[in-house]
Parts: sequence; C-alpha cells; structure tokens
Amino acid sequence: MQEFTDKHNIYLKGMVIQMTYERQKKVFLYLLNSDIGLSGNELSRAFNVSTRTIRSDIKSLNQIIEKYNLIINSSSHEGYYIPKEQKLAGLSIIDKVFEEENSIMKIPNTPSERFAFIIFKLSFSTDYISMEELANLIFVSKTTIYLDIKDIEKELKEYQFLELEISPIKGLKLLGDERAKRLLIFNVLKRERLKDNLMLSKSFYYAFPDKETNLDKEILFLYETIVNVLNKYGYILTDKDVSLLVKDILISIKRIQMGFIIEDKIHEGLNLAIAKALKKDIEDYFNISLSYEELEYFQHSFNTKRILNINSKEYVLKGEAEEIVEEFIIKIRENFNIDFIDNENFKNNLILHLNPMIERVRFRHFEENPLKNQIKTNYPFAFEISMIIVPIIKGKLNVIINESEVSYIALHVAVALENIYKKTSIAIICGSGLGTAQLVKSKMLFYYNEQINIVGYFPIYKLNSILKGEYGEIDLIVSTVPINYKSCNVPVVQVNPLINQEDLNKIRKYLFINPLITDKDQDSLNLGYSFFSEELFKVFPEEIKYLDAIYELSKLIEEEGYIEDVDRFYTSVMERENLCSTILDEMVAIPHPMESMSKTTVVSVGILKKPITYRGKRVKVILLFAINGREDEKLKVLYGILQEILESEITVKELCRSKNFEDFIENIKF
Repeated sequence: MQEFTDKHNIYLKGMVIQMTYERQKKVFLYLLNSDIGLSGNELSRAFNVSTRTIRSDIKSLNQIIEKYNLIINSSSHEGYYIPKEQKLAGLSIIDKVFEEENSIMKIPNTPSERFAFIIFKLSFSTDYISMEELANLIFVSKTTIYLDIKDIEKELKEYQFLELEISPIKGLKLLGDERAKRLLIFNVLKRERLKDNLMLSKSFYYAFPDKETNLDKEILFLYETIVNVLNKYGYILTDKDVSLLVKDILISIKRIQMGFIIEDKIHEGLNLAIAKALKKDIEDYFNISLSYEELEYFQHSFNTKRILNINSKEYVLKGEAEEIVEEFIIKIRENFNIDFIDNENFKNNLILHLNPMIERVRFRHFEENPLKNQIKTNYPFAFEISMIIVPIIKGKLNVIINESEVSYIALHVAVALENIYKKTSIAIICGSGLGTAQLVKSKMLFYYNEQINIVGYFPIYKLNSILKGEYGEIDLIVSTVPINYKSCNVPVVQVNPLINQEDLNKIRKYLFINPLITDKDQDSLNLGYSFFSEELFKVFPEEIKYLDAIYELSKLIEEEGYIEDVDRFYTSVMERENLCSTILDEMVAIPHPMESMSKTTVVSVGILKKPITYRGKRVKVILLFAINGREDEKLKVLYGILQEILESEITVKELCRSKNFEDFIENIKF
C-alpha cells in the first residue's frame, strides 16, 4: 500500500510539474507577443491563477532564459515586459529555449500513451524489462503496469508471429518476427490523432537511448526525399499516407541502426522502383546499408498506401483487383438492379483503390478510416451495397476486411450513385416579384429536396440568356408567366404564382428521379408508410439485451407471415451483424439479413425504454429490415427514407421518445 501511495504521489508531482511548465511557456509567449507591459493581475486573470503563481512563473522563466541573454523585466509602472530589442530573438529561439524542458516532460499520462510507451520499450529492447522498471520510468504503480500488460497481450493476439514472454524472475520480453514488430509499432503510431501528421507519439522518443537524436529533423528529411521520389515517378498519395510512409520508413531505419534487421524474403520478382530510388539518399544521410530484404519492406510499405492519382507507366494493377471489381459489379446488378457495368470511371477508381488494399489485407495491415461512422450514417445505402464485396474478398484472399476498408469503398459507390441519379437543373422565371419567386423556389426545394438544383430566378427578358447557356446547363424552366414554348430548346412548366400540389406533380414528370432520395408527393409518402405497421412495432419497457430484442422483432415478422422460418432469418441477421455492426452513432440500429427472404420489404421497429450497449455502441431505436430482393425500387426508397431520418437530429431524438406506433409515425416525418 505504501509503495502504491509513493508511486501515486510521484505521478501527481510529475503531472503538476508538466502543467506548470506548459503554463510558463504560454506566459512567455504571451509577453513576447504583447506590445505593452502586463500587470500581475492581468496575467493572473488571463491564465486563471493567482498573482503569487505568476510571480513564481516569472522567476522560473528568468532562470530558464538567462543563458540566452533574455530577461523578463518588471516595474510597478509598466508591469511585466520583455525589452523590444529582445523580442525578435526570443521568438526565434522559443523552441530551443524549451526543448530540454519539453523532453523532461514527455511522461505518458493516459492509458493509450502508456500502451504506446510500453510497446516501444519492449520492441526496441534486446533484454528483459521488469514491470517495476516500467513503473519507475512513468511514475505509476506495478498494478497499473500489470493492467496495461493485459491490454497489450490482447493486442498481440492479432499478430501471428509475435508473443510476449512474461517471466516472474526476468521480466518481459517481446519475441517474434521482425516484420511483425515493425507492423506493431507502425499500427500504434497510426492511432495518434495529432494535428500535425508528421509528429510522432511522445512515447516514441523513449525508444532511443541516444538523447541527441533529432527525430523532427530526420522526419523532415525523409518527407522531402519521399515526396521528391513520388513526384519523379508520377505518384500522388494522400497527405495522410505520405505521412504514414515516412513514419514506417523511419521505424525501419531506427531498427536497422540498432541491429534489428529483416533477413527473410517474402516476394519474388517484386518491382522495387520506389525503394531503389530512395536507397542512396537514405543510406548516405543515416549512414546505414539497405539489403534487398529491407528494400522489399520499403516497397511493400509504399504498395499498401492509398493513391490519388498515377502518371507512372511502371505501376501494375493487380489482376485480383480487376476480378474482384468485376464480380462486385455483377452482384450489385443482381441484388439491387443497379448497373455500373458501363461506368469505366467507377471501375478504374475502385481497382486503383483495391490495388494497395489487397497488399494491406494480405498482411493483416488494415486501414483505419476516421470518417467511417459518418459515411455509414450519411450514405447508408452506398455502405450496404459495399458490404457485398466482403464475401467476394473473403473468397479471393481468405480475409474479412473491416468496416474502415468497407467505408472507403462506400465513398466510391456513393459517387457512382450520384452520377447515375443526376440532379435536374431548374431556372425559375417569375413576373410577380422577388417574393413570389422565393415562394416557388422554397416550395420546390421542400418537395424535391436533393433531386433538383435551382440555378436562380429571373425576369422574362432574361429568357434568351438562359437558353444560350449563360447561366449554365438548364434541364427545365419553371415559369409563373406564359412563355412561347416553340422558341425554347428545354422543357417549360407553367405554374401558379402560389404554386400548388398540381403544379408540383407537373414538375415531377421532368425530373431525373433518384430513388435514393424521397420527395414529398403522395405516392412516395404512401410507399414510405407501407414499410411500417402497428403489428411490426414494439416498445421494450423492460431491460432487454440487444440480440434478444432483434429476435423478438424477428418473431413479429414471422407472425405476420412475411417470413417462414424465424430461426433462419435471425441466423442470417447475426451473420450480417458479425461482419460489422449495424448500430449507427445516432443510437439507431438497422440490422438485416444477409439474403432476401421476405415476401415483401418491411421494417420491424423496436423502441427501447433505456439505451442498451452492445459491443461498445449504444442503441435506442432498432429498425429491423426484412428485404425482398425483387423489390429493388422499394429498397432504394427505404434507404432514402433512412438517410433522411439520420440527417435530422431532431427526428432521431423524437423517434427515441416514441411511446407507441402513432407517436412513431408522427415523428418519422418523411
């Protein structure tokens, strides 16, 4: 108990020192950027501390900056100030002033920082490390380290060639393949959520015994070298992936310098163009020798990165990627009656995306997509279409890709869907003034939402300019005044200045209809409501498990005669759920089976009295889809309705509060 108390006190002291240091640095910057002197009261209010603390900070700062011939003066008349002639010098060396203090303060504070710190220490150590040694290094108890090690053991189960040896006498040692160790370090670095992509985790610095190592300078050199080579060979990578490539190569260099080298080949006949182009500059700068195996690793790292564009003749697209895309497009047509076969842009872009993805998944090197939840929410239909590729890739590569990889593919699908379902560009001609024109515009937008693009509203004398294309391509003219139709090369719909439902129905005939977007005409409203019924609605007042709730809703679908075998239906739903969760961030879940097995497309609705958590995600509303694959148009409308619901926080909150079926229908607002 005493040991824990001592460790805890040391840790708290370290935290206080770190907070003090950060504040002092900010005070110094504050004074450097101030044109006037500042009183102790002004500084204390600015930093929410006492004037006594400010006096202590100024004293400490003067001790730090004294060796740089800088000083913070103070007087009763002017307050605290830095002489003008010293400010430029102070600003130019601020990083150097605090560099030594900053390195002292790099103490892991959070569980994720400790996780990274321990991984780096174990990966770069040639000997055993005791838990007590780790605890002393980061000012925590042995119990805390023990719990951290448990988390690391769970993580290492994902790495086939790594094992953590735990000896009660010797301590801890990471055993295994050099490639796997590098991948582990790289994956830890990928988790960092830093504003500057080229920054490294502060725990990374503890991996190196040489305190003089200037990692920032080395990173900058690698970044410039790699970008130059990419430009030379005609490759354009995402900013994030350039940063990841820099970090991956830096990890390799550091491990080579410490004697950790790759000795086995895994590729035969691999094109090493990028790695060979980097070889000489890296060898000269870091004073190392790169073997074929190391160049192979560099090239593989490059091959896993996402590419925005290619002008290189040497880049080879994998036959597997083409086969996967061809099968994917066929399955989309079979399941959703959407035909991408002639969309060469979609096919080429998707093949280009899959090419590095295949490299990643082969070595269990999965990509994380920070926008995956937003993609699932904003493009639910595109995401569901993209799930078709999961079993295709499983069959080709014997790997199940994760949600992040699927969400990247969903973006390509979403773009392709947008191209299929073009918006109708409309010009409004109005002779009754601005108020009437705005009324026509607002009512059309309300009813047709994302299906139309209103170019603007114009007086009648602008008709010739519109027809000549001076305001862009126009698909339809909506006018409140009579127009000579014969003189127009685009359709014209004349409407009442106080536009009514009949007018809106006339306009609808000329729209490019996107079945993924719902408009407000009566037919679509009736179709939307047809998915729901009171018999397929249930409020769960008592505490219930998520999977049990899904089974109860499945039984409702069977009782109403839409499916014949509830257990087969539920098993298929679980198969889909196990691929990746259908619970969205808005506490709405959309579970559904992997295959079509309902006589018609319906939704069984479950409202939970209290949110329940399943696999770390909270859910309050369950929309269990029972799908008939032959009703592809209904399915598109259903996903359009879902997208509209999810885009409105108010609608989601009101659905969560529904106490009965009448409330639910009233709140759904589509």
